[in-house]
Amino acid sequence: MDEHVLRTFVAVSDRQSFRAAGEDVGRTQSAVSQQIKGLEAELGVQLFNRSTRSVEMTPAGQTFYSHACSLLSRHREAVSAARGASVLPYLRIGATDDIAAYGLVPVLRALEDGPEPCSLDLETHSSQMLLASLGSRYDLVIVVSPQRGRTGDLVASVPLVWLGSASLSTSQNALPLAVYADRCAMRDAAIAALDTSSVKWTTKATVSGLVVIEAAVRAGIAVAPALTGFHAADLPTVTSLPVLPHLELRIVAGTPVGETYLPYVRESLQGLLEAKG
Repeated sequence: MDEHVLRTFVAVSDRQSFRAAGEDVGRTQSAVSQQIKGLEAELGVQLFNRSTRSVEMTPAGQTFYSHACSLLSRHREAVSAARGASVLPYLRIGATDDIAAYGLVPVLRALEDGPEPCSLDLETHSSQMLLASLGSRYDLVIVVSPQRGRTGDLVASVPLVWLGSASLSTSQNALPLAVYADRCAMRDAAIAALDTSSVKWTTKATVSGLVVIEAAVRAGIAVAPALTGFHAADLPTVTSLPVLPHLELRIVAGTPVGETYLPYVRESLQGLLEAKG
């Protein structure tokens, strides 16, 4: 079975969009659609239910997904072995955008150079998507959850802050927010705090990536909630808005290799947070 087709199938499954999957694998939306149709014909089953607004896996697609991820993992190991490279344990890590951007570089370096080195693959998604794909696409995920979460191991409790221009918080107009499109703990906490304090708000930017949120804040058109220490250092904080709660960083393993490396990742993240102060 063609590795490229499997990669396309996994991308469509994760992104729930032919267009977004095409961006991930470097193909047009039409080419992605043709690959999926060919795969469905080869397997003799329908893998996705398609509508004008969404793409969802069928039961057959859900069953095939975990096997496709496993096949891709074995393919990488086979290529390494054929090239004469020592086959290191392969660790697939998932994390939210902000944690990956401002917290994982030293962690990944410590894993690759540590006493039990491994080969790494890092992807970013919302906490909800990461947990949904744990065990099939990811060995280990780092997620953000409300206080007193019950999932995985607690890394730390981190306070939320408001990023943005103070002038926006004193305006008589509705407070413009830059938030993630997917429901997430930060978005929910920010909106709850504003509603509790009867602060009118509106969404100015609803996006899937951290870069656009920070760009909106930097341009002075919106404010955004962020984890302390996990945002660009040049962005100002706002103290005149309702106080935001702490959220928890949690690490969850979904496979044996994830369980093996969980303590290393947790300790590295905790060390990073201590260094941030």
